[in-house]
Amino acid sequence: MSRPVVRDFAAVLAAAVLLALPFHLNFLWPLPYIAFIPYFFSIENKSTGRVVFQSYIFGVLFFAMAGYWLNYVNVFGFIALTLYLGVYFALFGYFVPRLLFSAAAPGRIRAAFYMAAVWVILEWVRGWMLSGLPWNLLGYSQWKNLPLIQIADLTGAWGVSFFVMLANVLLFQFARHKKDALRCVWALVAIAALVTGYGYLRLAQWNPGAARPSIRVSVVQGNIPQDQKWDGRVRGIIFEKYKRLTLMCANESSDLIVWPETSFPGFFEDEPVMAAHLRSTIRQAKTPTLVGAPTLGDLEGGLRFYNSALLFSQNGEEGQRYSKTHLVPFGEYLPLETITGFLRHFVTIGRFSPGREKTIFLLPARLRNYLTARFGVLICYEDVFPGLVRAEVRHGADFLVNITNDAWFGNTAAPYQHAQASVFRAVENRVPVVRATNTGFSCFISATGEVTNSVQDNGREIMVTGHATEGIYLKKGFSLYNRLGDWFIVFCLALTWLSFRESPSSPRYSRL
Repeated sequence: MSRPVVRDFAAVLAAAVLLALPFHLNFLWPLPYIAFIPYFFSIENKSTGRVVFQSYIFGVLFFAMAGYWLNYVNVFGFIALTLYLGVYFALFGYFVPRLLFSAAAPGRIRAAFYMAAVWVILEWVRGWMLSGLPWNLLGYSQWKNLPLIQIADLTGAWGVSFFVMLANVLLFQFARHKKDALRCVWALVAIAALVTGYGYLRLAQWNPGAARPSIRVSVVQGNIPQDQKWDGRVRGIIFEKYKRLTLMCANESSDLIVWPETSFPGFFEDEPVMAAHLRSTIRQAKTPTLVGAPTLGDLEGGLRFYNSALLFSQNGEEGQRYSKTHLVPFGEYLPLETITGFLRHFVTIGRFSPGREKTIFLLPARLRNYLTARFGVLICYEDVFPGLVRAEVRHGADFLVNITNDAWFGNTAAPYQHAQASVFRAVENRVPVVRATNTGFSCFISATGEVTNSVQDNGREIMVTGHATEGIYLKKGFSLYNRLGDWFIVFCLALTWLSFRESPSSPRYSRL
């Protein structure tokens, strides 16, 4: 292997490490602002084919490092998904030479805007293509940077990704072009001042101060190992653990207790004795309780299986029910099963059906400052889809509840990476989010994206058993993103179109 090839690989590897580290160590959130710079230098003066190849390697390395925990579930799926996700980096690499290195390239600052727009469009496409996987978006690396992420109520998470990529390109231009260095720096400083200034303003507006919480919610985390979760021999032990945690929450004056996804150990309709014990437990707790449970439905097409959330009143009576609408492909169902059915011989894949409609749950009129409170439920990874979450708030949800099971991934960064999506959904729609996990990161997220409380045991949050209770504030406020949706994507599409118009064949370009 020649020295230039080794040097290029080292640069791409360094970029992937810089980009992946913050998704494991949250305090390293500044690194993504410079992560792409080694990559940009490594592809200068390379052919388009070479740039696309190096970009693909960059993407594969990043997704492998950031999401290595997926191999705990399925090694084949981890490899296939990583190879697929690398394609989006390769597509980004196709645009880089023309916008950064061509003799007729746009002005430095305009090029930065164009490249940030292209990046956002590719993240957006990744969010719906082949069922969608908007996981580990560039902007998600900033989930602990509260002032910056407040712009998500205007642009969605896409605006934060845009800013991080914009910073990378402008800093690269600063390092590469001495003549335009000052203009690039001042442009970045001005944009950063606007973004963070807006952030601090919104944080001040949403600070509840000494206001009384609107409601109190408790979450329970059973910490059931995945290899025991469906073991019929320990169903009674699992139920008793959740019963004990529920009764502990009952002593904390909660308005709602939340069990995680599929925490009821069996199909609800198929376990009448345990279902009766559940109702009895809720009557003892005298608190409305949301329970995640697999359920059965006898529909026209035959018996169906659902991943559901059931709300019981304080009297133990089931009220509303929601069944997950966005299922995990190759996990909860098999897409195009007539063609891909052979995969069931190699991998365990569920046979769940999607629910037909959304449900906005209504809490009874026992609340402190509200006669009623409405909430939407997001099961498993439904919280990673901005449009789905926005629809729940548009339909009247005052707050959101995400119930999930991250025990699949062990003691890794996966639960925190999952929670990043919930943080952005809270800011985008200006509503609190409550997360209850079998094991993972059970926590409370304010409308500003701040994690205000979590289930802990001696400072540990992952792979622990416990419960937590928090008062949450149901404050209605304006969110441009909730009103208009993905308007920022249209803006980025327009910028991308302009970048095509300023093709390298055009002889006239300005320096700005």
